[in-house]
Amino acid sequence: MSLTAAPAPERTGGPAPHTRTARGPSGFVSSLVLMAAALMLYVSLPNLGNALRAATADGVPGTFTASRLTCVQHPGHETCEWTGTFRAAEGARAREDVKLYGTGRGSLAMGEAAPAMDVGNPGRVYRPGGSHEWIFTFALLAAGYALVAVVVRRHLMPPRTAARKSPVPPPRG
Repeated sequence: MSLTAAPAPERTGGPAPHTRTARGPSGFVSSLVLMAAALMLYVSLPNLGNALRAATADGVPGTFTASRLTCVQHPGHETCEWTGTFRAAEGARAREDVKLYGTGRGSLAMGEAAPAMDVGNPGRVYRPGGSHEWIFTFALLAAGYALVAVVVRRHLMPPRTAARKSPVPPPRG
């Protein structure tokens, strides 16, 4: 009696269709995602208080006097910002070389004074109506926390088990 093995099925070089290899999360990709999250949180967290105060115009009222207009040309767009002096209403020492957020080329003229609020942001004062700068700060904060959550979920949560196609019948007896 001779035993012969059946010929092996022909392989095409790749995994069989509809099969998935179980791999753990990539440490390299996760470290890149974690670094991006850390950068977003590093930029947004220190500015959170100033962004909230700027949104509600909560600060020291005063007067901004325009002295210099700075413009940057982008393809199809120009961004301008006025730089000048801020003097608080209660007569505190004037702050030189500050920018008035939300100003453009036609919003002020050289030497013109405008009401402003100092919310504690170094180098910048805001209009009394508040600003929308908080939107970008909160978007960065949310994105940073979301990326941290993705990395934590991938590395700290137990892997999902594959569901069985047919349950094992109970033993008869």
